[in-house]
Amino acid sequence: MRITKIEMHSPTLEEPIDFSLQDASPQSRYLVQDIAGLDAEQIIPKFYGKGTSTGPAKDSSFYNMSLGGRNIVMKVSLNPQFVIGEGYSDIRDELYRAISATRTGMVDLQFKSGSSAVAHISGWISKLEVDHFTPAPNVKITVSCMDPMLRGVMPVIFDSIVSSNPILIPDSLSTAPHGFSMWFNLLSAVASLEMYDDPENPTWDFKITPSGGFHVGDKLYFSSEFTNKYLYIMRGATKIDVVDKIFPNSIWPIVFPGANYICFDAPSAVDFGEISFYPSYWGV
Repeated sequence: MRITKIEMHSPTLEEPIDFSLQDASPQSRYLVQDIAGLDAEQIIPKFYGKGTSTGPAKDSSFYNMSLGGRNIVMKVSLNPQFVIGEGYSDIRDELYRAISATRTGMVDLQFKSGSSAVAHISGWISKLEVDHFTPAPNVKITVSCMDPMLRGVMPVIFDSIVSSNPILIPDSLSTAPHGFSMWFNLLSAVASLEMYDDPENPTWDFKITPSGGFHVGDKLYFSSEFTNKYLYIMRGATKIDVVDKIFPNSIWPIVFPGANYICFDAPSAVDFGEISFYPSYWGV
């Protein structure tokens, strides 16, 4: 991922705070000296399931590779515009205001390449350290992030999906696996619905068995996103949650970098509406 600057966004700021990483102008108020915490410092494998009882993943253990946490530390030189009467304290106060600007206290860091936002991450300002007694005061800003992954700002959306079995979900942007969301119509009544990755030799499967089965005209809404998992049916204007109807030992489908495939045991019953996901990155 190539980035040229980082912007800090907060609802109370009239405009984002610009931390330029290259070609900073003399008018730049924040001059970045160093940034730590933008790499994949500690990757932790977490067991989450077993492969199918037959096929190439028989008896295989599945692990979710996750980051232990992320603290982004930016060391910044302050560059006030003295010609307009601005001082070091004015710039520091702008940063102090961002610490708890809303009830959530969250700030959003956007990583940009030129004018385009490539990714973002949200967190809290957990430290703001100041060198008061130096000729050119620096500040060190630490942002602690609950979700340590860098995510795309805009979703990738597939809404013209040609019915096939399997369905292809390509991801040429991400460097890390991530969840996704989708919805589709049910064209026929089926007692259950099963998803898997390969029609001949599946390595995982995900089965839903709602009470009374699926009805013609049902819409199934699904998400395996890290902070927003859900599974429900819209039957007319009625929402029916079916997370508790997932078959035991099912594996939630996710998207890996590259080509991904999803098959259905009743493909003629499925009419896709949309698939979407936010690209995910281990680091810069």
